[in-house]
Formats: sequence, C-alpha cells, structure tokens
Amino acid sequence: MRVPLVNLTPHEVTIFDSDDRVVVRCPAADKPVRVAVDRCEIGRIGGIPVFSEDYGRAMLPAPALGVWYIVSSTVALAHPERTDLLVPTDLVRSSDGTIVGCKALGRRNG
Repeated sequence: MRVPLVNLTPHEVTIFDSDDRVVVRCPAADKPVRVAVDRCEIGRIGGIPVFSEDYGRAMLPAPALGVWYIVSSTVALAHPERTDLLVPTDLVRSSDGTIVGCKALGRRNG
C-alpha cells in the first residue's frame, strides 16, 4: 500500500508498527523546509544570553488532495492554518537514546 506522505525534513523518517517492525521509510528531503528565526538578545541571566525569537513562515508546497507533509514541530507551529502537516510522535529510540523513528504522526493544533 502506497502511503501519500512527503517528508519535508532533513532526516529520513522511519515509522514502526506496535511490534517494532518498519512499515514506512520516508527519505529525507533534498531541500528541507525550514522556518526563518529572527533573534534578538534581550538580556542575560547569570551570564547566560536570553533571546527573543520571532518565527517566520516556511516555503511549503501548496496543499494537494490526499497528500500529507511530514515537517518539524517548528514548521507545523508556524502554519496553524495547514491541516495537511504532520510531525513524528511516539518516538522510538535506540539503546543509546538516539531517535531511530516513530510509531505515529501527529497534527499540531494552532
């Protein structure tokens, strides 16, 4: 079964089932979608810089009927109007804590 998922992240997204079998591998995007961030230092706490961050918009493809886009949480949060954006959730980690995939995809609510 072909799943209509387009990965717009810089990482391969591997989706596992409940028995830890790989069900889908979505290759990393050739041109990942990112959100621009304007940062301005607003002070320091104990010598640690504190920044105000304003997030811009990402250059997303237009919505397409039946297509879901896998994006980072930052991209999804920057586009609450888009109902076709999904983020990896229920993350699967290796024994050393490295993320190796996920068991689900989630939709961020604006």
